[in-house]
Amino acid sequence: MRRLKIYAQMLFRYRPREFWNDVLSESFDLRGVGHYRLSEDENRQMYERKRDLIAEQLERFGIAVGPGTRVLEIGCGVGYWTEYLKGRGVLRYTGNDITPVSVTTLSQRYPEYQFILGDAGEIPLPSVAYDLVMMIDVTQHITDDAAFGRAMRNVWQAVAPGGTFVVTYWDPAINKMLATRLRLNRIEKPRPLSDYTALWGGGPAVLSTIAFNDKHLAVVRKTG
Repeated sequence: MRRLKIYAQMLFRYRPREFWNDVLSESFDLRGVGHYRLSEDENRQMYERKRDLIAEQLERFGIAVGPGTRVLEIGCGVGYWTEYLKGRGVLRYTGNDITPVSVTTLSQRYPEYQFILGDAGEIPLPSVAYDLVMMIDVTQHITDDAAFGRAMRNVWQAVAPGGTFVVTYWDPAINKMLATRLRLNRIEKPRPLSDYTALWGGGPAVLSTIAFNDKHLAVVRKTG
């Protein structure tokens, strides 16, 4: 019932920080970041399929993930990918989220890692500092175009030359059903991958794009 109230309020005023902090405060689990109509177990199965897809892409392109890999995750949510990367042996991990409940909770669970609170377009990120940047199931929720532009430019400048950006996107030309469906939730906006690469300037090499649940996953290397 509380979740329905949160969504009802969002119909009239979508404020990302407040909305997602309310959602995760009510359900700090995979139902909070996944599909709330599914059980926690069903969401976990969905996330495991996503995990396998990402692992396949990393292996396919020889992208190292281990103790020496400097990793940035934008939109760390409830820490599913934090735990995945820890399991891969990552020692240098920085997680970012817009919600205080996420940063506070994950900082306590993973004291060995760094967590940054704030909007991805506004937080200070060191230049060319990360070998791997992940932004999974996040960008479609940046509905303001100016905020989207700031986030993409800020995150991209933090990728080291030769580093990899793994990002999901929701392309209206590919998933026409989602793009044309009347959407009342106001919390998602589809954009083609070209909207992303246009903001990165020179240097992005798209290694692959694959279907990823109801979106697509792009693996992009920074070549310069």
